[in-house]
Amino acid sequence: MKISKLLLAAISQIMFVSAMAQYDASLVEYKSSSIAGETYSVIKMSRKGERVKVKYFAANAPDGSLVYERYQKWASNKNVIAVSSGTYMTDCNARKALPVGFCVDNGTIVNRQEKNGLDGLAVVYATGGIVASNIKDGNLSVKIDGQNATLDIRNAFDRERFLKWAQGESATVFQTHLFVYKNQLKLGTNSSPNLASRRFLAVCKDEDGYVVHYIINLPKEATIYQGSDKAFKILKDAEYVQDVVFMINLDTGCQNVFSLFDSKGNKVANKNFAGDTDITNASNLIVYYYE
Repeated sequence: MKISKLLLAAISQIMFVSAMAQYDASLVEYKSSSIAGETYSVIKMSRKGERVKVKYFAANAPDGSLVYERYQKWASNKNVIAVSSGTYMTDCNARKALPVGFCVDNGTIVNRQEKNGLDGLAVVYATGGIVASNIKDGNLSVKIDGQNATLDIRNAFDRERFLKWAQGESATVFQTHLFVYKNQLKLGTNSSPNLASRRFLAVCKDEDGYVVHYIINLPKEATIYQGSDKAFKILKDAEYVQDVVFMINLDTGCQNVFSLFDSKGNKVANKNFAGDTDITNASNLIVYYYE
């Protein structure tokens, strides 16, 4: 009986991995390299044809399902490219943690209040796209009742209008640090001196105007300014990106989750594409997949 259970578990795992297979390798590139003697890794994903999509799991479900359980159920019939921890969490215990700051999960409101100091507001659409705006600018653009609307979520009235829009669109919204916006590094040298490994999500445009997403992983500990400055330079000097639309932070603290899969669905074994936190301890996850 034990052998049968072990065999079934192994088969189940194989089926789970095989389900995360088959994406167009011409749309996804990844490499591990070094600059000034420091190793880094990059995942480059083209949104050309909108086959590469984003999904965000912002919080545990109302029925008590944990984020990783929601992810595993969803991923069982998806072609996953990469998965990473997302924004900051209120507690290192994933069972009771919430995302820090303003948050909506697939149209369900998780937190109505924004967090001071986190200037990036990311919106993940149910159709698989992601955009980010600078909260300080107060010019979040959405379409309400067929009309373009410009909202400032720091304003209570605008915030409620935006929440109503997010519910109607089944959108997912989260708040995080915004390090680059419209080709400008936003962080000052007087930011936090804490040292940690760093990871960033950048949305850029290539020379033909197509949207390209990058995940940049910096395993060596650095301050948040050092890390964001290095990532920006990698985009500009190593990836030759001309237009960085925005670059936001991905959490590497309590929930340093990171995995990459090749086009056949195999997990990439390179340590530079791996976090040190098991996915069962994730409070939120950002996932790239092919559809």
